[in-house]
Amino acid sequence: MIKPLRTEFIIADGARARWVRRSDEADDFVTVRELFASEPQRSHPEGVVFEGHSGQRFNVEARDTVSSQRRLRFAEDLAREINAEAQAGRLERLAVIAPPRMLSAIRQRLGPSAAAMLARTLGKDLTKTPDHELGGWLRRLERG
Repeated sequence: MIKPLRTEFIIADGARARWVRRSDEADDFVTVRELFASEPQRSHPEGVVFEGHSGQRFNVEARDTVSSQRRLRFAEDLAREINAEAQAGRLERLAVIAPPRMLSAIRQRLGPSAAAMLARTLGKDLTKTPDHELGGWLRRLERG
């Protein structure tokens, strides 16, 4: 009998990622690894407006731009980890679950071997969903 490929699920958002797989002991899913985005080094908080003596505003840092840059850096870090796992032969089949923009950023950065193992994707944020509630989402991805 042919053994089915083991699916590794990467559940991510712009700041954290979880590696989830089916438990060997039960018909449930467990988180086996986590990755968190590093905090950016800043001299001032995001979106702060500084005023000079004249009352004129200057040096406005757009919150959206900073968030997108941080998200893209994390997508690069995560894709680098996935690529390393794929090249080392520790992945058989891959499913990535992330909000649509993050999912797109991750997929664009996957290397050829990781991209070949990518079987399924889901554009949804499940990072805060507890392991015991993931079954309904992940079983569907595992079958396809």
